[in-house]
Amino acid sequence: MTTKRFYFYLCMLLLLTATTGCKEDFDNPPMIVPRATHTPNTTIAELKAKYWQDGRNFCDTIKEDIVIHGWISGNDASGNLYKVMYIQDETGGIGISLDASSLATNYRVGQEIVLNLKNRWIGKYNGQYLLGYPEWYAAQSVWEAGRMQLQVFEEFCELNGLPVSGKVQPVECSITDFQGKNDTETQLKFSGQLVRISDLTWDGADGTLTFSEPDATTNRTVSDANGNQLTVRNSNYADFHGDPLPVTQGNLTGILVMTGSDQWQLFLRDLDDVDFDMNTKGTKGDPYTVPEFIENQGNGKSRWVTGYIVGAVAPEVTSISDNDDIEWKAPTTLATTLVIAPSPEVTDITQCIVVPLPQGSKFREQANLVDNPEAYKTQIWVKGTSEKYMGANGVGGNSGTTDEFRMSIATGGLTELTEGFDGGNLPTEWFNVVVSGDKKWYGTDFQGNGYAAMTGYRGTNPPFDAWLISPALAISKAQHKNLSFRTQVNGYGNKTTIFEVYVMSSNDPTTATLVKLNPTIATAPASGYSDWAQSGELDLSQFDGTYFIGFRFYATQDANYATWCVDDVKFNFTGSDTPEPQPVGTRADFETMNGGEPKSSYGSFTSTAGWTAANCNLLKGGDIDSNPVFKFIGMMDGSTTNYAFAPCLNGKTSATGKVTSPMLTGGIAKLKFNYGMPYGDTHIKMSVDIVQNGNTVKTWTVEQAQPVKYQVYTFEETVGLTGNFQIVFTNLSPTAQDANKDRICIWNVNWENQSARAPRRR
Repeated sequence: MTTKRFYFYLCMLLLLTATTGCKEDFDNPPMIVPRATHTPNTTIAELKAKYWQDGRNFCDTIKEDIVIHGWISGNDASGNLYKVMYIQDETGGIGISLDASSLATNYRVGQEIVLNLKNRWIGKYNGQYLLGYPEWYAAQSVWEAGRMQLQVFEEFCELNGLPVSGKVQPVECSITDFQGKNDTETQLKFSGQLVRISDLTWDGADGTLTFSEPDATTNRTVSDANGNQLTVRNSNYADFHGDPLPVTQGNLTGILVMTGSDQWQLFLRDLDDVDFDMNTKGTKGDPYTVPEFIENQGNGKSRWVTGYIVGAVAPEVTSISDNDDIEWKAPTTLATTLVIAPSPEVTDITQCIVVPLPQGSKFREQANLVDNPEAYKTQIWVKGTSEKYMGANGVGGNSGTTDEFRMSIATGGLTELTEGFDGGNLPTEWFNVVVSGDKKWYGTDFQGNGYAAMTGYRGTNPPFDAWLISPALAISKAQHKNLSFRTQVNGYGNKTTIFEVYVMSSNDPTTATLVKLNPTIATAPASGYSDWAQSGELDLSQFDGTYFIGFRFYATQDANYATWCVDDVKFNFTGSDTPEPQPVGTRADFETMNGGEPKSSYGSFTSTAGWTAANCNLLKGGDIDSNPVFKFIGMMDGSTTNYAFAPCLNGKTSATGKVTSPMLTGGIAKLKFNYGMPYGDTHIKMSVDIVQNGNTVKTWTVEQAQPVKYQVYTFEETVGLTGNFQIVFTNLSPTAQDANKDRICIWNVNWENQSARAPRRR
């Protein structure tokens, strides 16, 4: 009986039971329990040892009459495991690579399955030992264990009995049992095995750092008491990806996997695998009050506490004995300490904590009451251990860095600022604050110009409320109290996206006093990116003190979210702020096809901007050659961090590859793109057409009669047309074979408008 039939009958049984249970003259039908017809004759450990091969990739056919069984130890229920499930018996574990999702529906943890493996396949995929399906890895000229179709798997898989809760138990181990070891014995023992590791802490956990970044699978690190580390790989599609990492010590359960870089990684199955105290009290997001901090004195744990600045230790005091040893005022005589109270009006030292301000630190610079009397009676957040200091309740272990304190007002600050986001990076001095949603600002570049950007695209948890906040600016001390910046926007038919700019009393948008500015900002075009818009010179002279500048992106649910870009932020400048004119270019947004994921199988794809690729697969640049990722494709033009995407046009005569642009505006002065051969074909030939009003007005034949595999070729031609147009790439199938032949990939498709305007990109 197949899995699907069993679960269908089981559902029908439950339905019949519910509808007939009240009629005493009907007997309840018997429970149908699946039973396997094959008897296991080989253990998982024996199977793995018999077919073991060194190297990162191989695939072998199992010729013997081998039958194994195992209980499902991991599936895709939480979304952290993708198109793979794991089984184990008393001797070991192994993964099964399947080209299917929602596996947990029919294959639950604790379900025993029996596999008749004769004429089936076992091997490695990038170091991971798996049951899979033969797939040719062209870059290394070797077969590897790729994903198996679910229908093929169900032909040799039998369920045996019903799932048994608690049947699958992890192997207890420590990090040193496997870390740094890639010998055959260790890999056979631990690869694909469910393990449990005790007494771990998450590196960098502060109550706000989450299991993964919102837009990418993320490696987090755990450490044991001796500093041994292990990578825990978390998908941004896992249902727990946005939960904060525990700040306490605890135990982890998960599937161990050897990667192609000879490193071990742990995959959690769900949040139940995280055996930690999830209490967040004392974290940055949930700090102790002053009384709670005092109550936890002596536990040696570094925690956050919040209170109000009410004074500092008086001169010549070395041991605090009473309230007279404190200056309950501002400014104070000394800049070496702060006294923090539960409320602004408390002047009882027994209810307060004393915080030393390390010499030369940012903490002393920004918080001492000699130089910053405006901080008196304002709220502050401090990280440290609760311990005695100068005989009073105090804070220890704070070195004074900016990630160990936070203030409700801005003090100190820069008297001038020029930020161009060079290299496409967000400076560490800027604050990237997410109020809601799972998207944040990021640094990127296009054609050598770095800038900051934010979009709701590929976000999964609207509304998106994300702030890019400048360092503190000492407006009152600046000679020229002015601000300017540039913006650009890609509209894509958005309806809810809002871009705003504020002067902020602190870098926390949820508590700061906000004053909205009224700059000139870019206007979203019907398609593509707008020109860069200059904000104009914004007068900040009304603000007396130190403040922050916040760039806010806000959007609720939308079919297509806008992308807002910010560049060339300047404070306290003189002279003209008109930017240098830039040549205008536009580019095909292939990276938005297929949800931003490359795909080795052929099909049809559509980009956000409306580019279509028919009878193509979707390749991507990368650090290794592992179809559909290829090193020779490389980066997007002008980027050092973002890999290019490349539709690959098939030359199969019955399914010829074709890439077509949407209707483009602004005319075309010049066309440029890269192309190359990712596979071992012998001839590539395609046409490149410029189409207006349904007619081909310009055409070129691009051909390489003896192409070199992984060679980057460049096409660049002057076009010189005005008006609307389309670009069409068509594989001309030079060998005229009805097979996967003559394949050619194209990437970094750029064109220059006939009019001189700013560059556009996705």
